[in-house]
Amino acid sequence: MNSLGLSLSFLALLACITSAHADGTVQGSVSLDKPKPPAVGPGYKPETQNPVQNEEAPRAIVYLENASGKYPKKSGEVLSIRQQGYQFRPSFAVIQTGGAAEFPNRDDEFHNVFSYSRVRRFDLGRFRKDEPSPRIDFDKPGLVKIYCEIHQHMRCLVLVVDTPWYTTTDAEGAFTLPKVPSGDYTLKALLPSEKTLVQKITVRDGAVTKVAVTR
Repeated sequence: MNSLGLSLSFLALLACITSAHADGTVQGSVSLDKPKPPAVGPGYKPETQNPVQNEEAPRAIVYLENASGKYPKKSGEVLSIRQQGYQFRPSFAVIQTGGAAEFPNRDDEFHNVFSYSRVRRFDLGRFRKDEPSPRIDFDKPGLVKIYCEIHQHMRCLVLVVDTPWYTTTDAEGAFTLPKVPSGDYTLKALLPSEKTLVQKITVRDGAVTKVAVTR
């Protein structure tokens, strides 16, 4: 191989190495809400004779916003929010604008999923176990509060965001956001109580940015 070929090979290798380390990672923890019983009327009893499973442990939704408000789009993202054990699974979720959600019924009784949120209003009507339900598109950012018309205790929150950099913590509050371009960001953590914690961070190429989000 001549000197020109060696130079081109070296530049190609250098480009690959640089590309592999071009983005940073945000890693940390969020101070989570304590579990709370659902807000239902006194003397409420679920409209079912079947066992009602426990709600999921509280988590947080973590996402990054940049100053420009311009973001790359994911394609074809579809959430699956099951009705299972007479709870929504997951009951706390995040999706980018342009995404959608499906609501499969895995219980042996009817469910009727609906939302009156201004961000996205819908009413799926009553549907049986494993019966196909309509797909709901989310084209505006904001918080969508979802309920079941038959089972008052069932609650679900879906946060619709413009940014593609988001995740949900584990039950301990830990999270990792990989492949984040370098730059300055506002990190936001939404809790099930609907409180949002905010922190400014800087992401650097090939580095891990450690964050502790507290109240």
